[in-house]
Amino acid sequence: MEGKLKILMTTDTIGGVWVYSLELCKALRKYDVEIHLAAMGSWPSQDQEQEAAAIGNLTLYKSDYKLEWMDDPWEDFKRAQKWLTSIYHTIHPDLVHFNNYAHAKKDWTCPTITVFHSCVQTWWQAVKGCSAPSSYNHYTQVVHQSLNDSDVVVGPTKSILKRAQEVHQIDTELKVIHNARSQEYQTDRKENIILCIGRIWDEGKNLKLLAAVAEQLPWPVYIAGSNVNPDTGKPVQFNNIHFLGSLKPQEVKDWMEKAKIFVSPTKYEPFGLAILEAARAGCALVLSELDTLKELWDGDAAFFDPSKAQQGKQQILRVIEDQKLREELANRARQRAEQYTIDKMGQAYYELYQSSIKNKEELNMAGV
Repeated sequence: MEGKLKILMTTDTIGGVWVYSLELCKALRKYDVEIHLAAMGSWPSQDQEQEAAAIGNLTLYKSDYKLEWMDDPWEDFKRAQKWLTSIYHTIHPDLVHFNNYAHAKKDWTCPTITVFHSCVQTWWQAVKGCSAPSSYNHYTQVVHQSLNDSDVVVGPTKSILKRAQEVHQIDTELKVIHNARSQEYQTDRKENIILCIGRIWDEGKNLKLLAAVAEQLPWPVYIAGSNVNPDTGKPVQFNNIHFLGSLKPQEVKDWMEKAKIFVSPTKYEPFGLAILEAARAGCALVLSELDTLKELWDGDAAFFDPSKAQQGKQQILRVIEDQKLREELANRARQRAEQYTIDKMGQAYYELYQSSIKNKEELNMAGV
């Protein structure tokens, strides 16, 4: 296909998908791709709107429609489908790039790709060791249908794409494209501190493992995230853990630059943008031994079983006490991070867009 590409892309404002979407929009500027970004989940914050406005090839469409995994989302799900259809028929995109599962494709003629960032079923199986309860059956059906209605399903790692295929019986083309970050960091500001990111009550992030061993560590542990119990509204405290609350991107950058060690005890991680940020910032990585994280960082991080707090403590202590090992891990993580650049991500998606459009045109010409 010749000329400027016009892409309708969905995103959400809740977590890492927002960061991923904006990084991709930036990466696609060099290809003169026009992005119409439809945001759901909650109204974008002022900071988020400013971030989007700074990207010249991006037009932002705002909503607060619930995402599929939220409580009782289905009325909003229908409204979101109508909203996306309205945008589709207004802008006439060359391709639709879904970062969630609110598909509305019945009368759409252009190709669609869906990125599998995560889902409730794969999360539940990884974190709780069993399938999600029957109350999620409709959700699971929606995810299955959305993935299989797509021309291509993309995953940020081979491992998470394999799990998605097993859980949702995906019968369409699969492609791995790594996520990326463009942030630049100073690496000469390091202090003897350990950094972790997440809410203490997030069962998947598994930060209670770190809380269980923090007072046995000689370095202070800082957690970028809330310590307030969402059920009681009361904060909790742990010895040798300092909660930083919700931080703005510049504040996260500052802590990444100061930390010598970044720990992720998570039980579920399809990719891990925060881990990539920490690697770029020159942190030594101490990570859960998950298939996805081993795929990305094997040989360049220390790993431990996320169900074994003492093993996690031992690995952290080893990295604290062995300066040569710590510096070697930090250097290797930085070098590995250079494999996950926005230039590579942008090129991979642009080539995928082009091939998907070409394949669709050929099928249409053949009357398929």
